Amino acid sequence: MSVPINIIKKVCLLGDPAVGKTSLIRKYVYDIFDDSYIPTIGTKVTKKSLEFAVGDQPIHLSILIWDILGQKEFMTFHKAYYQGSEAGLLVCDATRPETIENLNTWISSFQESVGPVPIIFLVNKIDLIGPENFKSDKIEELVKKFETCYYMTSAKEGTHVEEAFKAISQKLIISAFK
Repeated sequence: MSVPINIIKKVCLLGDPAVGKTSLIRKYVYDIFDDSYIPTIGTKVTKKSLEFAVGDQPIHLSILIWDILGQKEFMTFHKAYYQGSEAGLLVCDATRPETIENLNTWISSFQESVGPVPIIFLVNKIDLIGPENFKSDKIEELVKKFETCYYMTSAKEGTHVEEAFKAISQKLIISAFK
């Protein structure tokens, strides 16, 4: 058996305040949910280790998940937090359409700092309205524009959280072998 290749990658979670970035990370890494809202001040880094294989080659991927504060008045700090990031998860709130519209600003700021790294959109809090009541036209425009995908997530129920993080992790593995 081959010796595993160790890879460490930085992923940023971006989006407006109260879209559920911290809750998504807690659900993914610790499998817990707490519906109390405490704004992230600055940034918080959480590590998750994963095992993959590329052919017969085992891969040990450690992703450093950076939970970036969403308050726009601190945008001057955001670029410093983005440095070294190799992927982004852009989060919006299914119950607040303005958070979807604001994703363009987040993407622009992020890509100005790190370039065209892989991104995936997460439409969070889908448990509050139901997927059938979500109007997806705006998010589908972004998906098409940035040639990526999106997941309808619920940090509370765990809906598609694991799948979304696995998808961005796979993109990181692919980019590591380019």
